[in-house]
Amino acid sequence: MRHVPYKLILVSLVATLVLAIAAGGPQAASRRPEPPAFGDFSDRVNQYLQLRKALPKQHTTKRRKEIVDRRTALAQAIREARPDAKQGNIFSAETSAQFLAVIRRTLQGTKAANVRKTIRQGDPVAGVRVSVNRPYPEDLPTTTVPPTLLKRLPQLPERLAYRIVGHEFVLQDTEARLVIDFIPGALP
Repeated sequence: MRHVPYKLILVSLVATLVLAIAAGGPQAASRRPEPPAFGDFSDRVNQYLQLRKALPKQHTTKRRKEIVDRRTALAQAIREARPDAKQGNIFSAETSAQFLAVIRRTLQGTKAANVRKTIRQGDPVAGVRVSVNRPYPEDLPTTTVPPTLLKRLPQLPERLAYRIVGHEFVLQDTEARLVIDFIPGALP
């Protein structure tokens, strides 16, 4: 058996790696361009986060009552900073249309039955209405948005989450437990 020098193997591996990186690698080929409406959505989310950063900072605690009091104070400060907030401020008409298209494609795809099952398991409460700048109902479970849907939507920064409440698709500030915006009738 012939021995190949170690340096030759190393140089070969490095060259292969460099060529793969220069070619863009396998991830570059599977990356789809983001729809312009998602860019607008991300800009609006960032504007919300800038507003939120300007609010007074709260110290962390492990005491339940203090946590609830701080959450309530934070929610109130956000409401005061966004007194005219209404449905559609973050989910604009164009953004809502793009989200609806993605949601509907996901609910009609090959994994649609599993997606619907995940949604139904987490949303046993009927007749609950959400409102912008109002608290996410304390007694309402936080419905898990199926991963199949999440991976097709813009990734959210820490402290924000997508939720499903009945037929509405909700953007929630998880720390303040506040409804930031929602798309009415997004889910069948």
